Amino acid sequence: MIFTLHGWSFDRRVWRGTPFEGGNHIELPGHGESPFKSTDLLELSKEIGKALPEKTVLVGWSLGATVSLLVGALYPEKVEKLILFAPTIRFSGISQPEPVVERFLKKLRRNFQKTVLEFRALCSKRELPIPELNPETATELLESFARFDLSPYLKKVEVPVEIAVGEEDSITGVKGALSVFKGLKNAKLTVYPEKDHLTVLYSPSS
Repeated sequence: MIFTLHGWSFDRRVWRGTPFEGGNHIELPGHGESPFKSTDLLELSKEIGKALPEKTVLVGWSLGATVSLLVGALYPEKVEKLILFAPTIRFSGISQPEPVVERFLKKLRRNFQKTVLEFRALCSKRELPIPELNPETATELLESFARFDLSPYLKKVEVPVEIAVGEEDSITGVKGALSVFKGLKNAKLTVYPEKDHLTVLYSPSS
């Protein structure tokens, strides 16, 4: 059974037109109609992992990829495969310089709506509807993601992992995907030319 986890400031609609459109779409706290409450990535991953059935194929994008990896590490008996788009081992300090991330988080606290629009413009020129976002919850979730280090958990992931990243990804970047790939035991990495942080989710013909 396929379950998906979207990225920050998006929702389940991001999977429309992708090979995973028919999956079971999990929405993150502060995004749309999520049943999950925790904004701490580790605690959130435990919430989600407990709710998943066995033989799950977990598909995660960006922040959702980090949660997917954590679920795979914590609940190996439930996850049989991970498919990750634009993952990173640590957003602040690997994908983006720490000062840049801290400035962005401060801007988000000052003017949430404007900063969300700026972030989504950096993700891609392709526009998608903006979900109903809870500013406080969504901000706390992003803060946890930005500073979270996946390094200790990657060695616990035993299942096969497929990683995809766009060559033009300016958010988590090829560097982020490579950092995850190097830490896994059973992974395949594909870099897609002319694809950015968002459009890597779609087939080359879309």
